[in-house]
Amino acid sequence: MRCYCYETDSEFFFCVEGVENTQIEDAIQHMAWVKTDGKFVRAYPQSAFSNQDEKQLISDNYVRLGQAFFESSFVGFDWEKPLKLVAQQFSTNGIEWYIVGSVGDAVRGVDVKPFDIDIVVHTRNFNIAKDICFSAFPDSIIAPFDTQGTLFLQCFGRMFLAGVMVEIVADERWNLDYRQSENKNSVWRDNGYTQPEYIKTVWRGYDLHLETMQHRYETEMKRNRTDKIKAIEEYLNPSE
Repeated sequence: MRCYCYETDSEFFFCVEGVENTQIEDAIQHMAWVKTDGKFVRAYPQSAFSNQDEKQLISDNYVRLGQAFFESSFVGFDWEKPLKLVAQQFSTNGIEWYIVGSVGDAVRGVDVKPFDIDIVVHTRNFNIAKDICFSAFPDSIIAPFDTQGTLFLQCFGRMFLAGVMVEIVADERWNLDYRQSENKNSVWRDNGYTQPEYIKTVWRGYDLHLETMQHRYETEMKRNRTDKIKAIEEYLNPSE
């Protein structure tokens, strides 16, 4: 497998060639790489990068870490280490952040193996979070922290931190204060979901906001992920 980058005047491309494992192919496409001419390509606008140094840093990291990054979903990993690293930095710097996805289940003690770590920061904190990640984890940044609506979200960034994919996103629909009644909208309702809410817990001495188990359960039911549905049900009904 070969990971490399190239660019045009308007776009910057992250490429993967020589993939011989169908599971890895599926994972690559799941992360929004598009298969074309025998390779997988993920394009960003040049404007997603702040400057040439940032572009070079991310390109070097992607070339160095790309294969391990794509293969990480098929090997066991220690999700606690990267989560603690992020918690240390975000808590110290006053970032409002929330955990979504299966890593929140694992924090609770649900018997699941997270594929990655999904973190939402408040939209007002995204650029600060970006600066923190570039300062604290420069060798882990493998995609630009884009504020132009990448992947149907207002803001999106990606790291490969301590062997785990960590995605940092921001969108006003996920903000804690968006739960207020005057802000309720039909985005979640029209897709059959309950509006996401968060509960506060303490993990390894850090305050964390997690999605409610109700929302997590609904999400996995919609996605028909039977293994995670079963794990959540066993956690909610341990005596059955």
